[in-house]
Amino acid sequence: MKTPSGDIAGEARARPNTHLRALATMTLVMLFAFALGAKGLNADIVWLDEMFSLGNMGAFDPPYSPQDVVNSLRTYSPDHVPLYFVLGSQWAQLVGWTQLPLRYLSLLFGALLIAALFRFTVEVLGKRAALLAAILLSTNGFVILYFHEVRMYTLLLLMAVLHCWVYWRLSSGRRVSWQSWLFFVATAIAVIYTHIFSLYFLAGLIMQHLVFSPKSRRWLAIVAGWLLALLTFLPYVTVFSRGFFGVTTSVNTLSNALTTPELALSVAHVLVNDRLDLWIPIVFLTGLALRAKRQPAFLRLLSIFVGMMLTLFLLNGVFRVIGINRMRYFLLAMPFFVIVVAHLLLSFRRWGAIAMLFVLVWMAGGYRIYQLAERWTYGGHHTLLMEHPPLQQFSDALRGAARAQDYMFGFAPSPMINWGLKHGWTTADYYTQVGLGIDGGFVNARLRGEELSQDIADRLDNNPFLLFVYDPSNKPTVFDDVLEAIQADYTKCEVLVNRDTVFVQRYVYHSLACDRVHQPIVYDNGIKIVDRFGDYRADKESIRVVTGWEVADEAQLDQYNVSIQLLTSDGANVRQTDRHLYDEILKWYVAEMSTEGLHPGEYRVVVILYDRYSKAKVNGADLTSGLSAKIHPVIQFEIEA
Repeated sequence: MKTPSGDIAGEARARPNTHLRALATMTLVMLFAFALGAKGLNADIVWLDEMFSLGNMGAFDPPYSPQDVVNSLRTYSPDHVPLYFVLGSQWAQLVGWTQLPLRYLSLLFGALLIAALFRFTVEVLGKRAALLAAILLSTNGFVILYFHEVRMYTLLLLMAVLHCWVYWRLSSGRRVSWQSWLFFVATAIAVIYTHIFSLYFLAGLIMQHLVFSPKSRRWLAIVAGWLLALLTFLPYVTVFSRGFFGVTTSVNTLSNALTTPELALSVAHVLVNDRLDLWIPIVFLTGLALRAKRQPAFLRLLSIFVGMMLTLFLLNGVFRVIGINRMRYFLLAMPFFVIVVAHLLLSFRRWGAIAMLFVLVWMAGGYRIYQLAERWTYGGHHTLLMEHPPLQQFSDALRGAARAQDYMFGFAPSPMINWGLKHGWTTADYYTQVGLGIDGGFVNARLRGEELSQDIADRLDNNPFLLFVYDPSNKPTVFDDVLEAIQADYTKCEVLVNRDTVFVQRYVYHSLACDRVHQPIVYDNGIKIVDRFGDYRADKESIRVVTGWEVADEAQLDQYNVSIQLLTSDGANVRQTDRHLYDEILKWYVAEMSTEGLHPGEYRVVVILYDRYSKAKVNGADLTSGLSAKIHPVIQFEIEA
C-alpha cells in the first residue's frame, strides 16, 4: 500500500513527463504548420496584393527608411497602416528582396502565432485545450494560405493573441510588473498599426471587459491603456480616413460588397474549413456549455469572439466594405474561434467520438483548401494562377547567369503581367529588375496577326541583348511566330538553361557577336552608357545607332541631352539627331539616320552628352579603351561609289 508521501512523489515524477509530452506534441504541431506554410514559398508567383506590399516597402527603389515607407503608404495605399511594411522593409534590407526571404517573415510570424496561441490557452483553459487549439489553427487551410504571403495577416494574428494574453494576466488580479503594463500598451498599438480592422478585435475584447471584469482601479487602468493606444493613432487618422472612405465609396467595392446574409454564409465557410456540417456539433455543444454555465474563462472567450463578429457585421452593414475577395478580414477571429471549439470538444467526455470525428473532418476540409490554394474561392487571387508564366522558375534558373544588359523576353497568357500597378511597376519588373537586376517584357500570347507583330516589335526594338525564356512543356500557339520575329533580327547564341519546364537561350542583335566585349562610358557627372554600337544598312541607305543609358540621379533626366552625330572623315557634321534624356530613352535609345544622298567615302558616328541649358559637353571615360573625351566614337563605315 502506497503512503501519501509516495503518491506525492509519484505525481512529481509524472509532472515532468507530462510537460515533455506536451512539449514534444507542440513541437510536432509547429513543425507541421511550418512545413505547410513553407510549401510553395519560393514557387507560386507573387500576386496583386503582395506587389502592393513590395512597392510600399521599397523593393523597386531600395533602401526605404521608415519615413519613406510611411510616405509611400500615404501616396499609394492610404487605407493601410505602416507597421508590417516598415518591418518588412527593414527585414528585406538584411536578407534581400526576393520572394523567399520576404515570405519567410510571414512564415516566422505564423510559427510564433501557433506557439503564442498554445501558451495563452494553457493559461486560460489548460494544456489539453491548448494542444487541440494549436492543432485546429495549424490545420485551418485559410490561415495557412497567409503563412507564405508578403502580407500583414500573420503578424496581425500574432499581435492580437499576445495582446489578449497579457490582458488576461492583467485582468486576473495577480501581481504584475510594469513591463507587463508596457507590453499591454505596446501590443495594443502594434495591433492597431498592423491593420485597421484590428479595431473589431479590440471592440470584442473591450465589450468582454465591460461585462465580465470586476470594476476596480486595475479595471480603469486597463481601459486607460486602451485609450492611450488609440490616442497614438491620432497622427495617422487623417491619412487613413482619406484612404478608407476612398475605398468604401468606390464603385468596385460597393458592387462587390456582400449583404449581411451573404457575409454570414461566407464567414461560416471560412471558420470551419469550408465544412458547414461542422457547425452542427459546434452549435449543439455550445448550447450544452451555456446551459452548464461552467468555466467562466470559456464564457469570456466566447464573448470576445461573439463581440468581434457582431462588431464586424455592424461595420460592414454601415460601410459595405467586405466582398468575396476580402474574407481575409475574418482571419483575426480565427485564433479565438479555435480556442472556443477546442474547449467545447474536450468539455464533454461522453462526446469523445464526436470530437475525434470533428477533428478528422476539420483536417480534411483544411487539406482541401490547402490543395486548392489560389483556386479556392476565398483566396482572393485565384485569377493569377492561369494568367502568369512561371516567373519564379525563370528567375531562379537565371540567377548568376544574367548580365546587366540582358532583356528577359517570353510569353504570358494575358497582358496582366505587364500592367503597371500602384507604383508603376509590373509583376514582370519584380522578377526581372528586383530578382535579376535586368529588364524584361512578355508578349501577350492571346494576340494574333498585326497586333502580335506590333507587340513583339514594341518589346524587342530597343533591346539588343535577349534572353528568350519559355516553358518547353507548355509552348503557346504563337511560339513559332515569335521565334521567327526574333531570328529575323537577332543571332542565336548559347543555351543558358535547358530543363523540362525552363528553357533559356541568349540572342544578340545581328550586327553584334555573341562574345562581344561591351563598350561602356562613364561620364564625370555619374551618367553612364552601358553599351553602344551602330549598324550600317547599305541596302536601306540608313544607319541604326543603339546606346544604353543609366543616370545617377533622376534630376539629370531634365538637365542633359544626348546627341548622335554622323561625321565625315574630316569631321564635318552631315546628320544629327538630338533627344532629351527625359524622353523615356532609358535604358536603350535607338536612333536611325538616313544616308541617302551622301557622297561615297569614310564616315563615323559619335555620341555626345551635353547640358541642355549651357550646351557644354560632358567629359566621359571609355572603360574599354581608357580614352577620356567629350566626343566618343560609336561606329565607322564606308559608303561605296
